[in-house]
Amino acid sequence: MKYKKIILAVVLFILLGISYCIVANSKYELSEKYSDFPVPISARLTKENENNSVYEWSMSSDENGIPISYRLIIWVNGWEKVVREGTLTIYEKDEVQIHLSSDRDEIIIGR
Repeated sequence: MKYKKIILAVVLFILLGISYCIVANSKYELSEKYSDFPVPISARLTKENENNSVYEWSMSSDENGIPISYRLIIWVNGWEKVVREGTLTIYEKDEVQIHLSSDRDEIIIGR
């Protein structure tokens, strides 16, 4: 009986984790410009040039960086954190590097 409760708890935990990933993933879209790097749907593009895109996004912070849900979606999509220095984090996937910088109410994604 004790093992059934443990197994049930583990299965519920896994199902909750999968459900969370599905819901969180629906809040992000993959950017063709940045090799399918996830970008928040609620972020508004304010500036763009050849190498960088600046988005206004209220979930970003200069002190706390990006939310854990965004970090999880980046990881789920196969991007690995290579370097973090201050507000800049560099992610890599298939030998492509993406720079993500977070500031108060703003993120910058670039190469």
